[in-house]
Amino acid sequence: MSNSILDTLNENQRTAATTINEHVRIIAGAGSGKTRVLMARIVYLVQDCGVLPNRILAITFTNKAANEMKTRLTAQLGSMASVVRISTIHSLCVRMLREDADLIGYPKTFAIMDPEDQKAILKPIYKTLEVDKTTISYNRALGAISAYKTNYIDPQMAGNMAMDDVSITLAKIYAGYEKRRNEMKAMDFDDLLLEGHRLLNSVSSVREKWQNRLDYIHVDEFQDVDPIQYGIIKLLTGKNTHLCVVGDPDQTIYTWRGASVDIILKFNKDFEPCKTVILNENYRSTQPILDASNAVIKYNKERIDKDLYTKLP
Repeated sequence: MSNSILDTLNENQRTAATTINEHVRIIAGAGSGKTRVLMARIVYLVQDCGVLPNRILAITFTNKAANEMKTRLTAQLGSMASVVRISTIHSLCVRMLREDADLIGYPKTFAIMDPEDQKAILKPIYKTLEVDKTTISYNRALGAISAYKTNYIDPQMAGNMAMDDVSITLAKIYAGYEKRRNEMKAMDFDDLLLEGHRLLNSVSSVREKWQNRLDYIHVDEFQDVDPIQYGIIKLLTGKNTHLCVVGDPDQTIYTWRGASVDIILKFNKDFEPCKTVILNENYRSTQPILDASNAVIKYNKERIDKDLYTKLP
């Protein structure tokens, strides 16, 4: 094998990196070298298996993680690394929508609103509704709007559900916000995912186009995926696409914003055949620390067994 990075991997890491003819679920404990494994896998696909770099997608959930992945991959693949599709899921949705947003009623040049843009929309709404921002802050309103959207609650539904003065006001703010946003043909960060999902789900030609572009999809920090993000990933995965996910059910931290640990726990039922590889050798801590961590983690009800160990002195 020309992939020298494989020589630096332990047995389980090497299995995760070189299993390419079925879907793969990598359960990676803290400090177990998951990013190294992802990099080795992509390098293996390109150098040893002859997969074209542009037919490989790696999804991360922060710009920092995406940039780190690009830097590491460039050290291994050189200029070919720039062709591998490494992206946050939001950036991926922007790419899809820039190509085909017109098919769901948006211009391809739609504006993307950041939090300051959103607050600018709220100001005249607050004035019209005579809302005091010390009573309902902009951040509180935007948090409510995000929660409504990601739970597929439209403004009318929000109004019907409102049970007190504050929730009634929030529903009215939401209605005014959506009215203005639609007039602007703009999208906020939640819309990028929601409309990206709608585009893939409702326009078969777009869905097939993206499925035909990709042979291998990799998803990092999979334990923090929410149902909308998972829906996008499933729609991108065609019948000839192999999906590799990396995560740790014991490290789920975003349940408050919709992440569901069930997604990684039941992944092998959604995608068959699926190989599960457990990375449980830790390269950061001493064994006494890991023993204490293992004892605590065992109390998690929804998990996949993986006692961490180390060979460090």
